[in-house]
Amino acid sequence: MKNKLSYVLSCLILGATLSGCVKDEMPNIEVDITGVSSQADDILNVSININAEIIDIYAAPGTDLADMRLTYTLSEGAKITPDPAEVTDYTAPRQFTVISEDSKWHKTYTVTVRFSNLPTTYGFDNWKQPERARYKIPYETRDGYGTPAELNIWACGNDAYSFLTNKNDDFTAFPTQPTTESYAGAAAAKLVTRLTGQIDRPIAAGNLFIGVFDSSMREPKESTQFGLPFMSRPERFKGKFKYRSGGLTLASRQPDHCKIQAVLYRTDNGVEHLNGFTIKNSPAIVARAELDEAAAVDTPGESFASFDIPFVYTADIDPTLLLAGGYNLAVIFSSSRDGDVYDGAPESTLVVDEVEITLYD
Repeated sequence: MKNKLSYVLSCLILGATLSGCVKDEMPNIEVDITGVSSQADDILNVSININAEIIDIYAAPGTDLADMRLTYTLSEGAKITPDPAEVTDYTAPRQFTVISEDSKWHKTYTVTVRFSNLPTTYGFDNWKQPERARYKIPYETRDGYGTPAELNIWACGNDAYSFLTNKNDDFTAFPTQPTTESYAGAAAAKLVTRLTGQIDRPIAAGNLFIGVFDSSMREPKESTQFGLPFMSRPERFKGKFKYRSGGLTLASRQPDHCKIQAVLYRTDNGVEHLNGFTIKNSPAIVARAELDEAAAVDTPGESFASFDIPFVYTADIDPTLLLAGGYNLAVIFSSSRDGDVYDGAPESTLVVDEVEITLYD
């Protein structure tokens, strides 16, 4: 009887202990905006950069930016201020502060709503340094909000390089950087393949693309989310470049080549972005313009060479869907053609400038 009583008491104590553990669970400290939605059909695309605390929303033409009602999805238990239900005027960038469940942590996000279409010329003259980063990233400009608005359409893998190498140097240490060695204007984009010191990921190719780099993804090829809404039918992909190969690639022992390409693809509920796994052969792709491997080699002398590549269409365009923002355009540059599988030659260098997407009438 005594042993039986002890067993019952032990179970009761254990149950009380477990119950206490559940009650004392630590509150969530995350302070992220993980999604933005609208009941109206006025949002074409949302780009969330959690690290930089920037949210870019691309709205359908004709949307009344002075009367938008947006809903924000937050980390579990987090709160947001001001109340989004009371903020309807997005004619200028708005700021929202997300406070963690334990009220000890916060982030302030800048939310900018702008109309698509994307610009079609890219001079890479304007660069900025993201908050808490040492590297620089280009941005485009367009008149809006009374002053030229920043269009944060470009992304790169500098965050991944910093994570792999623990680099925290000035911007010239990173694979993607500005250079005054331009064809025209104040600057150009310079992409350099760097060694990382990692056995399984020995190189980080310099890359630059229209889209979003989501550093929260564990697999880097999933982090490169290529493309943003584009509501025109592209005809040709043009620009200036110069390239110096670093020699043989580390893994395949083949001469390194650069990558210069543009891709138009259809989006839907299942395909919001193409990534490093899907950009090569997704059935959503309708057109591609890519510099031939034979031309993606060392350019002669120190001057720039030109590229002028037609878009090759493999599917028809739905004109109604096109005007509704149902297609994304991705423009992609890399200093090593196979950098997405960590194969490249250290110090391969690509400089690009004065890029243009021409359109069918």
